[in-house]
Amino acid sequence: MKSKLKGVTLVETMLYIGLFSIIILMVLNFMMSTQESTLRNNRRGVVYKASEFIIQHFGSSFDNAISISNTNSLFQNDQGVLELSFSDGAKQYSLADSTLYFDSVPISPPDISVNKFFLEPLYNGDPTIPVAVRISIEIISNEDSDIADTINILSTLR
Repeated sequence: MKSKLKGVTLVETMLYIGLFSIIILMVLNFMMSTQESTLRNNRRGVVYKASEFIIQHFGSSFDNAISISNTNSLFQNDQGVLELSFSDGAKQYSLADSTLYFDSVPISPPDISVNKFFLEPLYNGDPTIPVAVRISIEIISNEDSDIADTINILSTLR
């Protein structure tokens, strides 16, 4: 009796390895692009949450403020300073080292940079007493400079 041995030839083995390599590369490429997309979405989320928090902070401050200090505030400047008077004293919004501060407490998270804090006072009759402030704030993600947001707020005293 003749025995017929059947096996896999070298050509077939090389073909299987090549096909398997192509499939593995496609899966890895998909996984890497998914991971990169998730990371960018997370960074966008951080910028969005910071924007929302800053907007709410200004809203709350202006709801409780008594007046806006015209003398201690710095208007019409990208590095503005806004001083508000409250029943318990004066408190300031300021920009230093790409961080937005309220009464010397940072209100912007450490993973974003605030590049612009522009304030424009609005008056009603008396040009020495502002009743509202138009605020423009530009924030950028520290990890990805393409992810940025500009906040435009019109805050009035209540």
